[in-house]
Amino acid sequence: MTGGSEERWESALDAVVVYARGALCRRLARGTVSPGGRVVVTGLPRSLDPGSLRARVLDTPGVRVTEARVKVDAAPVAPGAAEGLGREVERLRDAREAVEARRDRQLGLVKEIEGLHPVAPGRKREDPHRRSPVEAWLELADFVDERLTGLHARLAELEEELREAEHALTVAAERLARASTDAPAAHVRTEVCAVLTLDGVEDAATHVRVELEYGVPGAVWVPTYRLTHHQGDGSGRLLLRASVAQRTDEDWTGVRIAFSTADLRRRTDLPRLRSVRLGRRQAAPAPSGWREPPAGLADLFAGYDAAGPRPATAFGPGGAVAGAAAADDDW
Repeated sequence: MTGGSEERWESALDAVVVYARGALCRRLARGTVSPGGRVVVTGLPRSLDPGSLRARVLDTPGVRVTEARVKVDAAPVAPGAAEGLGREVERLRDAREAVEARRDRQLGLVKEIEGLHPVAPGRKREDPHRRSPVEAWLELADFVDERLTGLHARLAELEEELREAEHALTVAAERLARASTDAPAAHVRTEVCAVLTLDGVEDAATHVRVELEYGVPGAVWVPTYRLTHHQGDGSGRLLLRASVAQRTDEDWTGVRIAFSTADLRRRTDLPRLRSVRLGRRQAAPAPSGWREPPAGLADLFAGYDAAGPRPATAFGPGGAVAGAAAADDDW
């Protein structure tokens, strides 16, 4: 597969599981791939742990990922990239200020309507008592309630619009800061990608959906508990809220987020299972003195048997040397 073509796919962050330290992110990418080709998935953060990258194919039986590795691409930055980001930041700042001004005007209208209340006309001591216009007071109260309902609904919309404008301004300002500090001398932009090798692709243009999973540091969540109890009630209401802080170089807006109290970087090994015997306990058998002969014992004297016949002994039956006896006879 080294000689196949290479396709570039964009990815989108789908879900995040935030642990006590770190987070596990899940990205989805889709596209067409030819047989023997490789896929380069873009959009990964620079803070990811390369050893935690996992990839698998979804909804395409027979196709599987045989290799997944992290690659960093470098490309020259256009000369006007920083200027364009600066103009975008200015535009978003003006839009934020316009929404904030509309919100302030809406707050003024709410305060103005809330200040409406019936006031009885002044009466001198010699004037007779007059009947209170209760119907007029009730009509004024209904008008105030109806008007405040509409004003508060519009105020909630403006508050949400202001939060979105502030978020967009924050993201644009962060991009401008990165573009201004990422290797300004060489004008090089780096991008982290995942290179995937797919096996089992038979058609010339097979549509494949891929899931990427990787871990990132720089994320943490803190639980907050709130217990509500009314005096005289026999029950209460416990609310659990999670405050999330992250600097993973990714935007988590609109992403499904789950929480875990485990430590993502804690090593987990399988437990060692011990054997368990059921029944009455029996005494251990007495050790035996017999042992199996060592391996290769039969070959210990193989060299001696192959040396030939046994040599004649130099001593006679009486214990005298035969050669010495023959010498005495000559004398």
